[in-house]
Amino acid sequence: MPSDSTDRTIKTLLAVGSVLVLAYSLVIAQQILLGVLAAVVLWGIYLVWRLISVLERIAGSLEYRIAQSEREPDERTARESEFDGGREREREPEHER
Repeated sequence: MPSDSTDRTIKTLLAVGSVLVLAYSLVIAQQILLGVLAAVVLWGIYLVWRLISVLERIAGSLEYRIAQSEREPDERTARESEFDGGREREREPEHER
């Protein structure tokens, strides 16, 4: 994920580019909708890029959590087997009575 300063720089460049494209389309080409379309395409590309970077972060976090959960069951089953083994030993004499 980009840092705040990088993200701010990208947004500033997109804003300046959008204003320039709108000014060109209004003054030179005299077709405002063409300029709006170009600005929307620029911002759309930026938003898709942000979506992809956020999805990569989510996937990385899920991989980390899965790796952690795969390590923990070994420790958890060792603790549970010790705990359950103690219960089994306590119950055996009751069943024998």
